[in-house]
Amino acid sequence: MGFVLGFLPWVLYWALIGNVPFRLAAVLVFAVAVAVQVIERLRHRPWRSLEVGSLAVFALLALAAFVVDDGVLERWMQPLSNLGIFLVALGGLLVGRPFVREYAAASVDERTARTDGFGRITWNMTVLWTAVFAAMTVTSAVPPFVDGDATLRDSDDLLSILCYWVIPYVLLALAGLVSGLFPPWLEKRSALVEQREAEETPRPAAQRPAPPDLADRTLALDLPAASRHDEPFPVVVRGVPAGATVSVATSGDDLFGRAWRSDARLAAPASGVVDLAAVDPVTGDWLRASVDAPISAMRFAEPDVTPELFVPPAPWRVTVELSVDGGGTVRRTVERVAGVEGVRREHVEVDGRSGLLVVPPGDAPPGGWPAVACFGGSEGGFDSQVGNAELLAAHGFAGLAACWVTETEAATAIASVPLERFTGALHLLAGRPDVDAGRIAAMGVSRGAEGLLAVLTADPEAPCRGLVLISPSSTSWQAIGADGEIPDTPSWTHSGRPVPWRPVQSGELMGQLVRNAWRIGRDRAAHRPTLLRLRAAYAAGLAHGTAGTLAAERVDRPLLLLTGTDDAVWPGEPMAEAILGRRASDIGRDRHVRFAGAGHLVRLGAFPTDAQWTGGIALGGEREGQAVAQRAAITEVTRFLADVTALVPDRAVVR
Repeated sequence: MGFVLGFLPWVLYWALIGNVPFRLAAVLVFAVAVAVQVIERLRHRPWRSLEVGSLAVFALLALAAFVVDDGVLERWMQPLSNLGIFLVALGGLLVGRPFVREYAAASVDERTARTDGFGRITWNMTVLWTAVFAAMTVTSAVPPFVDGDATLRDSDDLLSILCYWVIPYVLLALAGLVSGLFPPWLEKRSALVEQREAEETPRPAAQRPAPPDLADRTLALDLPAASRHDEPFPVVVRGVPAGATVSVATSGDDLFGRAWRSDARLAAPASGVVDLAAVDPVTGDWLRASVDAPISAMRFAEPDVTPELFVPPAPWRVTVELSVDGGGTVRRTVERVAGVEGVRREHVEVDGRSGLLVVPPGDAPPGGWPAVACFGGSEGGFDSQVGNAELLAAHGFAGLAACWVTETEAATAIASVPLERFTGALHLLAGRPDVDAGRIAAMGVSRGAEGLLAVLTADPEAPCRGLVLISPSSTSWQAIGADGEIPDTPSWTHSGRPVPWRPVQSGELMGQLVRNAWRIGRDRAAHRPTLLRLRAAYAAGLAHGTAGTLAAERVDRPLLLLTGTDDAVWPGEPMAEAILGRRASDIGRDRHVRFAGAGHLVRLGAFPTDAQWTGGIALGGEREGQAVAQRAAITEVTRFLADVTALVPDRAVVR
């Protein structure tokens, strides 16, 4: 209703101009513009830039109709009126009140109207209308400039007909068509994107039976029958004729029962020993020798299915088959696991949220085990950190897979989360008799790393000797919900008070949303993922002020920061540098490790690096860069944790 009233004077003007005397048209339209203001005031509607500007334009046009010669008006009334509405629209943009936003805000809830995404799309729609008004102005000014005798009442002059009437109103109609059709089109197509994500979200399924092992009297395969995810995956075959070609196929199913596979062909050296950690393939899914290559180079193998990030089952059965051209074949299936036998697993609760504590095998040493609390990202729950807790237990740490936001909460919103959930997990470890309270560290990933750093800035006395922050944030960000950022809401609270936060500029994603909506059908047909790269929204947020910056200098513990240069979720590497930039006095104890070509998710273990995305969100990372990062991260993290939790004479928390 508001939009109709706002344009009503202009619709009337365009219908009357040239068909009735100028004075009559101008007076009638001015009267309607005044009436619109009266009606809007009676309806208690706010003042809108289009209506106020239009009232001023029609007042000037009415004055001109009485003081300017009709001959001049016949030539210039149309371009001047078009110039008037152009200036009104442009003025609204310049003062931060785009007229489309003013009208659209009345059709959505207050929260949506305050989001950056709503602001961006209504800004762009106003820019569209402003450009159309500018084109109408230029076009309608062509006849009087080209032909001084042209008037808008010419009925037999092609230039006047086209430039005064046809082209401007065609442009106007096209703008109206786009404005009317684009919002419902985007909503409908975006719903298809969400529907596809829901339909194609994998569900856990049983692994298929592994093929039987094969032996060969001339070939000997060296491959451990079982190993951990963080251990190398050495594959060596002996007895191969020199120069012969060896084909290697490695396969296994993920947690969802879907097949992954890597293939390579190698030439046997003179020794007859083909060591995949030393011999570069001639062709295949990897081209550089690596002890993890058969696993990290695995690709999603199922046709006509859109892949998702690899998630291992427990245990993960991996089959390796090597065939010599013109010779024999050997095959073996091995099991990859997260931890070691003999650990003690105990389900625990921290303020009503579940977690899993994994304690190393055997009796605790005098004083108790060193311990690490592990916090995941925005996926919610503790399941994503069970593998890390198991790995750490294998290295002699009590590992706690902790939950700072449940899966249900994460699916709805990460908003006003108490930072006490992080300190609660640390205090749980400190209160256990089998844990050394003076040798506790913590590790966080993504949003978990953000919360972990935030709580140590707010509570410097928390029992923690060092932090591992994977893809960290230097800023406390605005709350995020299923539909984007939540206006005026923090992600975190401490002692019941909001932690200062920085806005997420979700409007930066509008181009990607339109692109995804446009190509969803083709993506589905081609079994390609339809992805959002969130980094643009966070990078734009970093460029807007300093609100929410975390006081990392207050954290008097050493930090290990791990980042990938191809992080597609947020600018982890620059934010890690910003953290260190506030800690000049701690550079000697801190360490920032950048992994070239790696993305947001840097895992501790050898896993397939294909399909670095999940839930429609791109994580970033090239396959080779991810593989290198996974292997190096294991060493970096375990070495750092061993150093910061090392025994000191008084077993006091390091400051």
